[in-house]
Amino acid sequence: MLPCRSPEVREKLVQEYDIKPIAHVRLLNGQERRSCTKDLLTDSYYCFSYRAKNGDVTGTFLCGTYAANHFLELIHHPKLTLFDPLASETVGTGTSSANGNAVLDETWHPTGKQLFNAINLLIICWGIAPGSALQEIKNDLEKYKSREPLSRQIKAINTIISRDRGGRTLQQMLDELRNKNNTIRKFRFDLLNEALIKYKIEKSFFG
Repeated sequence: MLPCRSPEVREKLVQEYDIKPIAHVRLLNGQERRSCTKDLLTDSYYCFSYRAKNGDVTGTFLCGTYAANHFLELIHHPKLTLFDPLASETVGTGTSSANGNAVLDETWHPTGKQLFNAINLLIICWGIAPGSALQEIKNDLEKYKSREPLSRQIKAINTIISRDRGGRTLQQMLDELRNKNNTIRKFRFDLLNEALIKYKIEKSFFG
């Protein structure tokens, strides 16, 4: 993890590394995450990737919204929408607005939305973004929301989930989080599972 305690340090990091935001997610009860500022995170947090401009050093780091907003300002990147698994969402592709009213998002392809949710949930469950492939797929999904995900993208995320240390499916990870967060909404991955069957992948780790 890159140390980023002060504004001066963050400015230097942006000069030395290509820094990109991956996700902005909610910290759940029972989770402990530490920022690159070395402080414990207490609310929502960002996950960033970094790659050395002169070298092969790569990785990811977490930080709270204050430091994250400074990084976003330095790299001229807009803020990311918070992914909150506790917030209500309409069936299908809807999202909740700032005032809590349901808003239907017609732009998402249903399978793409399930894959997008799976990626964000995995980051929440693991506290990291495992590798550049996940970031590239997430970026592609956001860029082409109405397009059905490619088979290789679904296979790749399924493979990443399969590397869970406990051998859990994503649904099993969510069930464990519900022990201290009983308002986590129900997430469906049926379209992803159907796709894996179609592609003759023997085991689904979406659950």
